[in-house]
Amino acid sequence: MDKAMEYIDKLAAKLGVAADHVYGVLVKQAFATGVTDSIIGFVFLMIAVIAGVIITKVTVKSHEKRYCSWDCEWFFVVLAVGFLVVTPGGFGIYAITEGIKALINPEYYAIKEILDTIGGK
Repeated sequence: MDKAMEYIDKLAAKLGVAADHVYGVLVKQAFATGVTDSIIGFVFLMIAVIAGVIITKVTVKSHEKRYCSWDCEWFFVVLAVGFLVVTPGGFGIYAITEGIKALINPEYYAIKEILDTIGGK
């Protein structure tokens, strides 16, 4: 923690501002990142839901016209569900959880940013 505070002081001295200002900016950025991640996650989740509804409607209409069992067409339905529903849905849930964590505790992410920068040197 002392190393982190030393880094903040050095950065603040280079920028010509107080260390509290640098930390405040990092906290605000963590909060902004949390909002952005939550919105992006919500959009991907909606894409997954809409794709799932469309695939279900197309599959049901296709199945009503011809009474068939597991044919080759089901392979493409499963493939489409995997690419258009599961992948964006999984990414959406991950982004929402990361966004909520950053919204709840932006100070943690500000300190994490500082420590990652120190460790990266």
